[in-house]
This record gives sequence, structure tokens and C-alpha cells, in this order.
Amino acid sequence: MVKFETFRPFIYDAGRDKSAFIAPPYDIISAAAQKKLYRKHPNNVVRLILGKKYPPDNARRNNYTRAADFFKKWTDEKTIIPGEPGVFILRQDFELFGKKYRREGIVARLDWSRTSAGSIIPHEKTHKKHRLDRSRLLKALPMNFSPVFLITEGVSERIRKAFRAAKKESFYSVPGEKGALSRVPAEPLAALLSFLGKKKFVIADGHHRLRVSRDNFAKDSSARYLMVYICDFSDEGCLILSHADRKTPFDKNAVREVMRTGKLMGQKSTFFWPKLPSGLLIHPVKEVKDEK
Repeated sequence: MVKFETFRPFIYDAGRDKSAFIAPPYDIISAAAQKKLYRKHPNNVVRLILGKKYPPDNARRNNYTRAADFFKKWTDEKTIIPGEPGVFILRQDFELFGKKYRREGIVARLDWSRTSAGSIIPHEKTHKKHRLDRSRLLKALPMNFSPVFLITEGVSERIRKAFRAAKKESFYSVPGEKGALSRVPAEPLAALLSFLGKKKFVIADGHHRLRVSRDNFAKDSSARYLMVYICDFSDEGCLILSHADRKTPFDKNAVREVMRTGKLMGQKSTFFWPKLPSGLLIHPVKEVKDEK
């Protein structure tokens, strides 16, 4: 069983269009892309998820402490504010190799204290270097800036039904992709979250962040929350490509085999596209006092 809940995010208070503030996940941002995101907007989330490093950096002053300073400054200035609590649906319309696709998924909060071991299965190994990096950021700034991507089967119709009742809250546009975030009303939530909680999941993207979150909870029981995105990998819009060339479709039966046996694939086997944006929702890993 996986315990999914509503949560109250922090959001950019800049109107409904969040295009200037979001970024790709940290691990696919090149040095050139980092510079471009820095220039895109002075409050772009890249300063939080993948801040610049400088020669004078030390244990007291570094990219992680600067991220915490930026976040405090932006919340003090009301650039980032508490949003309305809920569960959200992210719809992504995109084009790949000349074909148009649509993917929809649920964004919710996972509670480690009420989640059974074995309910979420990795499909590849993690590296200590990357776990240490994300652990240092989480220690300095205990927030999730992008959801961990979970996949399962048999949830498409529930997600579509929830989307039909949801209210659009924000949107973004980047080359080749347009996204819209909607909040699901309270009425269908209990049944939806209960249904999802009985499924078994494979990690699509975010292995290191999930591992760090789980390890962090083991050390500090108050840090028990993780923001996750859930979609149905059997849908056409959930594209899984071979990581080798990022073009060849990946056999989805191999994912089903991981779900069945728990046997890990090799590192860098799959490439899920599109990636989930960072900064659209900012999720505290601990309970917030005024959270509803």
C-alpha cells in the first residue's frame, strides 16, 4: 500500500503563466542550459535545484546554502507564496519526431510513514555521488521542486475522470511542449487516492531523489513526505525510449517484468519523455504549520 495525500504547495506568484520560472530536472541541465536558465529570469528555479558553483565555495557557503538563501528571500518578498491545498493533474502536450502526444498524470504527496515496503520498485541502480548531491540540497532546503515520476497500469480512466472535474490553475510553454496544471476538487479525492494507493509502482525518473527522501525519513521521522507524479505507462502518451539513442521505442513489457519480478535493469536503460518541470509546484517535505 502507498499512502497518497493532498498537500499545500508553494508556487510562484506571477500569474498563471509559469514559463519563465520553471526548469527541466537538475540531472539533464547542461552547463550551457544552466547559463541560459539563469538569464531567463532572475527568480528561475534553476538557482534552487542546480545553482552555480564558485572557486571560493566552502562548507559554510556553497550552491546549497545559496539555494536556501534564495528561497528565503523569494518567500520574504512574496515572489513564492503558499498555494491552495489539493491534488493536481499535469497535462503535457508535446511533439516528438513529427508526431503529437498528450500525457496526463496525478501529482500528490506520498507519506513514507504509511507506505508499505515493496510498493514502489526501482528499475535501475543509483549512484552514491548523485545521492550525496541531492541529500546536501535537501538538508539545506527541505523542499521537492519536481515530483518523482512513478508509473503503473490501469489508472488512465480514473485520471481522465479527475481531469474533467479539475480546475486549471497554471500553465507553461517551452519549445516542443505545452503544459497545464489543474487542481482536483475535494469531492472525488478520497476514492481516487484510495484507488491509487492499492497499486504497485515502478520509478520512471527520480531514483536518486526518492532514495534520498526515503533515507532522510529513516533518520528524521518528521521528513516523511515526497511529491510524486503518477501516470499509466501503457498509454501512448507515456513515451519510453531507449536511453542509448533516445529515439528507439523501449519495450514496455520489460517494465512489466520489473514490476512482476523486481529485477533491476541496467543503469541508463530507459529515457522517459517529456521530463517533468521543476518549479511548477514546490513541496515541503515536512508538515507546514498552516497547511490545511
